[in-house]
Amino acid sequence: MLILSFLCFHPFQLLSEGAETAAVIHSQPLHGGRISPMLFGNFVELLDDVVPGMWAEMLNDRSFEGVNRAANWSYYDGKPDFCDREWDPNPTWSRDTENPFNGARSARLTAARHHPASLTQSGLAVKRGVVYEFSGWFRADSPKLAAAVLLKTLLPTGDWMTLASAKLPLNPAGTRWNASLPGLGAQWHKYSAHLTSKGQTDRVVFELRLEGEGSAWADKLSLMPADNLMGWRPDVVQAIKDVHPAIVRWGGSACDPGEYRWKEGIGSRDRRTPFPNKPWGRIDPNDVGIDEFCQFCELAGVEPLICLSFSDGPESAADLVAYCNGETNTLWGAKRAANGHAAPYHVKYWQVGNEISGDNENYLGRFGEFVRAMKEADPGVLLMASFPTQKLLDRVGKDLAYVGPHHYTADFAGCDREFANLSRIIDTTPGCAQIRIAVTEWNVTGGDWGLGRGKMLTLESALLNARYLHVLMRHSDKAEIACRSNLANSYAGAIIETSPAGLLKRPSFYVMQLYARHARPIPLRLEQSNGALDLFACASPNGKSLCLFAVNPGTAPVEFSYRFDGFVGAVRAASAEVSCDTLDARQRDVMNHWEAPDRVKTVSQAPPQNPVILPALSATAIECEVK
Repeated sequence: MLILSFLCFHPFQLLSEGAETAAVIHSQPLHGGRISPMLFGNFVELLDDVVPGMWAEMLNDRSFEGVNRAANWSYYDGKPDFCDREWDPNPTWSRDTENPFNGARSARLTAARHHPASLTQSGLAVKRGVVYEFSGWFRADSPKLAAAVLLKTLLPTGDWMTLASAKLPLNPAGTRWNASLPGLGAQWHKYSAHLTSKGQTDRVVFELRLEGEGSAWADKLSLMPADNLMGWRPDVVQAIKDVHPAIVRWGGSACDPGEYRWKEGIGSRDRRTPFPNKPWGRIDPNDVGIDEFCQFCELAGVEPLICLSFSDGPESAADLVAYCNGETNTLWGAKRAANGHAAPYHVKYWQVGNEISGDNENYLGRFGEFVRAMKEADPGVLLMASFPTQKLLDRVGKDLAYVGPHHYTADFAGCDREFANLSRIIDTTPGCAQIRIAVTEWNVTGGDWGLGRGKMLTLESALLNARYLHVLMRHSDKAEIACRSNLANSYAGAIIETSPAGLLKRPSFYVMQLYARHARPIPLRLEQSNGALDLFACASPNGKSLCLFAVNPGTAPVEFSYRFDGFVGAVRAASAEVSCDTLDARQRDVMNHWEAPDRVKTVSQAPPQNPVILPALSATAIECEVK
């Protein structure tokens, strides 16, 4: 018997009577379907600091449109995040509506002799030796002005330490430096600078300082680490590559009912106008649009799934398909190339509308227009509907590749019933045999606003995620895509949390990674002696390798024995990985914290013996070989 090496107790002293489970894994498939890697997908939504927390921009409200609160109904604990950060008030600057470069406002700084003007934003973080790229648009009413940008921090003595600085104006963007170039003038010009930090801290203040006599206007200020990946944070890209969700969905409530308009989010990000996020509150800076999302998917090596706005109409939907997938000799393909990406993105998966009932007559009546327009733009696109119903399949089922329910629940029996019902509807509705199920959003809850949201940060919630993955895999004859909500931050609902200084992997990160790493395509029949464990087994197509997943949701270890039936050759355990509390406190609400980021993580184990003691509150993947 193997006692998993990180456990520091004698298991027989702690196992309660009856805490044993036996299982038989059969070589016969559970059904004729395959487990798709896209069942372990994720979701990026324009919601509060989900995208800003992944994007490398260090300045909030860079267009000076102001900071709006999040919608009052959606909150966790009220802690301010990146989207709450404002420009620090002082009498030397103000927002001005006269002739802004972009949007409705710019910042006006007014300097007087011996009284510089200062525009600051606090709460940034820098690292020693890292280069930061600053840019901004400026105009002025006087030649007697000099400007500089600084990164500084307040020392315990009360003195300011400058970590990096650069004088402005520098050369207008896109030109070579020339001493005869004019300084700040009456017309808007873009200026840029590089700043190299000589220190490291998460208490940095950005400052734009204006000296001389007169006023200067600033707009679309930007500060990014020079090592950003096409605008994305490298630590975020690496984390998503590590968890490998296979597919990531873009869209959500900002599309419907939020009326997001993709055409306003392409081209130079300095030329894009921020917009109010109607469902979730905030003013979205519009820095991340379709191009940036598709490029993120390329960087992370995942398939993009785009949920488009139904309210934007079929013509716009077709234009979006053409923009993403058209060659450069087409109208929209040429526009994409002009915006910096000549190669098509080859987006296959498209959802028409977000969270719209399949009984909605407007949705049903217009769906065919979307099909015709989008298929004309690219005949190879795979279309999915929003919420499925019998009426939806009767009316438009022949044109669908997927239907898209959402599951925000821990009622797995209810999910089982819905999968079974959807499978029945698909199988019995003429012309719908091709349809598969794409659960385009799921988690243990989509609400529980307030401190109840914090449950999603816990080990217990991560294990509930694992159990839902078992449900998906059991129904993989029909279920092919699933996108866990959400990828970053998201009021405690995401697999990673970001701060200006770093990235924290939540317990759910490790569970999603465990399953994406170990799942095999063929689901296997399995019998177990009791319900103490949630078990699932799957095998490679050639039957030479298999994985046995075991979730122990209880607060006591479980002795687990297993045998194999019908396999040609001997089956032996080769390795194991366990996602668990490394301190074995047996507390359901254990979380990872910035001070203890690895409390819950995945631990690799030597080849386990049989039976094996499964730790309390754990998800285990046992890799087996057939010899």
